[in-house]
Amino acid sequence: MMLLPFDVAERRRATAPGTSLGAIADGLARELAPWLSVGLPIPTGKARLTRIGGRCPAHGSLLEFDPASPWAHRCASCHRLYEAREHHDWWVMGAHLFAAERVVHAAALYLLREDPAHRAVAVRTLRDLAARYAQWPNVDNVLGPSRPFFSTYLESIWLLNLCHALALLETAGVHDVSDEVRDRLLAPSSELVASFHEGRSNRQVWNEAAVLSAWRLLGRNEAVRHRLDHTPSIPWLLREGLLADGTWFEGDNYHQFAHRGLWYGLQLLDAMHYPLDEVLRARFREGFMVPFAGLLPDETFPSRRDSQYAVSLRQWRWAEWCELGLAYGGHPRLAGVLARLYDGTAPSGETGRAVSTADAERNGPPVALGRGACGWRALLMASASPAPAAPWAPGSLVQVPQGVAVLRRNAGQVYVALEGGASGGGHGHPDRLALTLQQGARRWLDDPGTGSYVDRTLHWYRSTLAHHAPLVNGRSQAPGAITLTAFEDRGGAGWMQKRVEGIAPGVNATRTVVVCDGYLVDVLDWEAADAVTLTLPVACGELTGTPTWQPATRPGGGGLEDGYDFLTAVEERVAAPADASSVVALAPASTTASPWVEHDEERPVRAWYDAGPGAVWWRAVAPGAPGQPSQRRLFVDVTASRGPIVGVWAWAAVTEVRPDAAAAAMATVVTGDGTVATHEFAPHGWHIGLVARNARSSIDLEWLSDGTTGSASAAVPSTAAGAAPTAPPDVAPRHDGSIVDLSTPATISWVLGASHYLRTEEPWGGENSPTATVRISRTDTELVVDVRAVTGHPPVTPIGDSAGHMPHNPLDNERADVNADGVQCYLAHPSSPAGQWHAAVLAVPIATGEARVTSLVANGPVPVVRAERFGDGWGLTLRWPLADLPGPDVHLDVVVNERPPARERRRGQLVLSGGGGFAYLRGDRHAPSAPLRVHLG
Repeated sequence: MMLLPFDVAERRRATAPGTSLGAIADGLARELAPWLSVGLPIPTGKARLTRIGGRCPAHGSLLEFDPASPWAHRCASCHRLYEAREHHDWWVMGAHLFAAERVVHAAALYLLREDPAHRAVAVRTLRDLAARYAQWPNVDNVLGPSRPFFSTYLESIWLLNLCHALALLETAGVHDVSDEVRDRLLAPSSELVASFHEGRSNRQVWNEAAVLSAWRLLGRNEAVRHRLDHTPSIPWLLREGLLADGTWFEGDNYHQFAHRGLWYGLQLLDAMHYPLDEVLRARFREGFMVPFAGLLPDETFPSRRDSQYAVSLRQWRWAEWCELGLAYGGHPRLAGVLARLYDGTAPSGETGRAVSTADAERNGPPVALGRGACGWRALLMASASPAPAAPWAPGSLVQVPQGVAVLRRNAGQVYVALEGGASGGGHGHPDRLALTLQQGARRWLDDPGTGSYVDRTLHWYRSTLAHHAPLVNGRSQAPGAITLTAFEDRGGAGWMQKRVEGIAPGVNATRTVVVCDGYLVDVLDWEAADAVTLTLPVACGELTGTPTWQPATRPGGGGLEDGYDFLTAVEERVAAPADASSVVALAPASTTASPWVEHDEERPVRAWYDAGPGAVWWRAVAPGAPGQPSQRRLFVDVTASRGPIVGVWAWAAVTEVRPDAAAAAMATVVTGDGTVATHEFAPHGWHIGLVARNARSSIDLEWLSDGTTGSASAAVPSTAAGAAPTAPPDVAPRHDGSIVDLSTPATISWVLGASHYLRTEEPWGGENSPTATVRISRTDTELVVDVRAVTGHPPVTPIGDSAGHMPHNPLDNERADVNADGVQCYLAHPSSPAGQWHAAVLAVPIATGEARVTSLVANGPVPVVRAERFGDGWGLTLRWPLADLPGPDVHLDVVVNERPPARERRRGQLVLSGGGGFAYLRGDRHAPSAPLRVHLG
């Protein structure tokens, strides 16, 4: 029952002592040696996700993971030790994964080297895990059912490692624990994972790989074939998750995570001799190389979408990635990346492999690497001989499906990108038309990526305001399509342009970036039927001269992810109406210095912007990138029905710059050698007129057209690329969407039960059988929604402060009251898109006998709510004034949350529009496919 397609005898020869692959075996054996006598750390408890767990409260960075230290956890920045229970519960996650990965190390080493000590620790650990599995409770989960963890995908990674360990042991002739591991661990764990489907998510890749591997070891070959051929499985994820350019649709960070999971799946398919479309294989092979094409000048990866910030290339897992790609027939340029990783120029130090936590990666500082730093996958699957290296360095590029467009200058030390492509699904950011500029290690216009998913700052990083991208009327960008209309690079000059239809309702925008030697021209255009206020976050820095600033307010649109709630020290420039052109003295957003990397001399960067008459410049202090200090940022507001805003950025010597938003020649730049360059649009694209020593010349850049490079899919519909996947089968039918007539006073009621239930643990039934009666009625002045919930216990509500305000949520960045007994009620106009509500509230009964009511819509209406508490349940009555509703017909939905006293998180939801499936990651966000339609007359 091999899960990897390799020849054992050949691999034993290739990994013998003294060989390059043998160095991997030697290193893994040294790291495993301290655990042979004491046993691997297997926590008795279940991992738990909290807001502070595993992070230094002073620096926000992850605490170091030490598998031998369950209660003392060190911050690498301040060297302080933390001992709170929350940190221990986070350590539990790493310890579970660490132990599972070391079992694979031991099994692989025994197969190749036949050391009985490795066999003993693998067998002992597998037996212990099988005995304990049922003791870990499937409760208080965050993202799918799990026993050792709080999310299903983590159990999938853990299970997948244990499957490989058992397969390697059995290949070596060891069957001491085969039956008990299959019966008590592989079977129940794989059934639990298989019960939860996440559609086209990167996490589902790991769920599929784990389930298929476990079922193959369980001999469930027919079930494996059925899952491969009839459900969204590995081939489906290859086809639907990888875009045409080989990138994973959720963006850079999740590309590697998903691709590594796909690697396990394809190895299994090859071991089974399962036929796979060669087009899908080619797309997968291309996926090994694509992350390196966008590499930044400081050898870190871009932080697009929900990526972690400033992740270094020089880590052992990237070396192993390249080794596996070359072995799978990937792009030969991978050998050039490997040569760069193995060149010995980075600082020497610990690679981090000795404390790795399986495939839940922990990024570390850059470090010098050799082939012996790779992991067990390279040990078993990498080519026996190192690949010959070919010179490689990233250049300008465009990846149309992913939306990556990059122009490089100064031998790659200047990096300019224009963002916008596939939406990235739930991990996407509203950052279309964002401008990125990096010069060596200095990040002038930076994408901050994302920090902790459970910290409130997540809402900042997911706002348009956190990026150098335009937003309208104080609201983050609306979802929509983006089109690449221009991309050409001639070395001395190049340009790129993207257009967004519907960056806000009724507003279209286009951004054009022209990059020359030493400077760039930035033109942002927009058009709307009526005047709108367009805001452009320009830079980190100050205006030159001595501008006068006065305190100001910028409330924004009021949405949680509009970003304005995170701004402090907001000030507005006092200026004459005609004073529109400004010079910006810049400071880098951050610097990721790599002293071992030689950079060209970096000149100070300056920027000039003309935003037209009436432009208002303002500044504020905003959160920095994760792990970076707060920063003062500059913004410009323009209220008009159309643009443009014109800017010039210079990193080389220039003597004069004149941006002019009102002129045909939008920018004039005089460089240090006296050359005068004028920039303007032309019918063919972009025209640069040049005058040098009285000699005239020009450069003409052209639009994209059919048949040119990059135009195979010029229009990139981000909503389609990131659309929610088709729901898995066996979902209970939802409300049929028929109209409920309340044009005359009447009452209509429903009893919500099993068919309306969304679970987070076990299915509805037995002790887990909440019900609720929902009554909808209308008086002459009000719409009344009455809920009576029977949960089998008194209502559980987080305790607020003395004024009854909602308490701090210690678990994540959701509102605390979503994890309480209560009601979420939603109202919308029937023509509104799903999830865009006119009014929505979260209401919970509190200990005083009253109700705590929170509006979920900025400045939205709030009903009068009355609460009732009784022994086995509670009641809430919401009275909505008819005058506050969007019209005589409304879409309505009601969600009833239920949390038993012994739980930290809600156990499930009863949903009026229908249940079936799971309630994870919903928080108080709700977008039913068929809400109830109520006619009020």
